[in-house]
Amino acid sequence: MKKGLLWGLGLMMAFFTTSCTFSETIVINENGSGKVSFDIDGSGLMAMAGDKMAEDGEKRIDSSFTFKEMLAEKADSIAKLPKEEQARLKSLERFTVKMLMDPASKRMVINMFADFDNADKLQDMMNLFGNLNSMNKKAGQPDMGGLFQNGSEVSYAYDGKKFSRKVKIVDKPKKKDEEGDEEMYKAMFGESNYQLNYTFPKKVKKVSNKNAVISADKKTVTLTYPLNEFFDNPKAMAIDVEFEK
Repeated sequence: MKKGLLWGLGLMMAFFTTSCTFSETIVINENGSGKVSFDIDGSGLMAMAGDKMAEDGEKRIDSSFTFKEMLAEKADSIAKLPKEEQARLKSLERFTVKMLMDPASKRMVINMFADFDNADKLQDMMNLFGNLNSMNKKAGQPDMGGLFQNGSEVSYAYDGKKFSRKVKIVDKPKKKDEEGDEEMYKAMFGESNYQLNYTFPKKVKKVSNKNAVISADKKTVTLTYPLNEFFDNPKAMAIDVEFEK
């Protein structure tokens, strides 16, 4: 079953080119702990590929696994990797993955989630997904190279008075071997969005981004960006949220 889940994750990373939505959701409790999740709705892909997959005999997958279990199974081979690579894979340990892939109903939803003790220690979601791509590559699944690299790092901070999603440019995006690859990726993601959903224990007073939508109870902030923004202008996805006293 885990092999099938990895296959599905690899398929998503290779073909999530049609109106997919990436959602980064963070729920913070009063003490600074909470839950983070990274969701992908690939139903647009399944609307195109579902019938063909059903014809090819692909079965419905509705299951879950933890990366801790998976990494434990591969402990011997992982121990032979460079220390940096081991650390990247270890960062996935706390995450659970749930996946629904149903060719018949043309639905594909992937949910990666974990609890955290301190919002300041949250990790960059897209970099984590890049680590997943690394795992898929080692398992013989599709490799999208530098697809998840945009030359930036994301960090988070929360002190009860303010929440920040900070974006730091650390390097230029890696060059592709062939000309036109960057434009190809942008075309692939032309209809896709990246949505931020943040829920707090206090009411929101102000958000730095004018396009933010604040919920009726003033405790949830939602922001939606074209996914190409991730490549072209990642710093535009930085936000600051201030709370009422």
